[in-house]
Amino acid sequence: MKRHNGRILTVLALYNMDLNNYNYDESIKCFDDIKNLEMEYEYQVEIDYKYSEKLFRGTLDHLDEINQIISASLTNYTLDRLSYVDRAIIRSATYEMKFEKIAKNIVIDEALLITREYSNLENNAQVKFNNRLLDVIAKNVYE
Repeated sequence: MKRHNGRILTVLALYNMDLNNYNYDESIKCFDDIKNLEMEYEYQVEIDYKYSEKLFRGTLDHLDEINQIISASLTNYTLDRLSYVDRAIIRSATYEMKFEKIAKNIVIDEALLITREYSNLENNAQVKFNNRLLDVIAKNVYE
C-alpha cells in the first residue's frame, strides 16, 4: 500500500507538471510541495516517499523517451489527446516498465487501480483503454 500511495503522489505531481507546463525545476518544486503538504496532513496515509521521488524524477529524466514509447504504442490516437490524468498514469507506468524493470503485471495492475480511482468513465471505458495501451507498451518494452 505504501508504494501504491507513492505512485499516486507521482501521478499527482506529473499531472500538475503537465497541466501547468512546468519546466524541470518547477516540476521538482511541485513534487516537493505536494509531498510536504501530504506529510503535514493531519490524517497520515502510509506513502513510500523515497520510491515516489525516484519514480517522479526518473519519469522526468526520461520524459522524451517515455513519450516516444507511448506515441509508438498508440493506434489512431496521439499522446496529446490523452487526458492529463491518463497521460500521467501512463508515463509513470511506462517508466516503471522500462527503467525499473518491475514485472509488467504489477505495473499494469497498479496503473489500472489508479485509473479506477482518478480517471474512470462509465462502463470502465478508461480502464479498458489504458489496459490495452499498457499491454502494447509492455510488449514494446519487454520484448
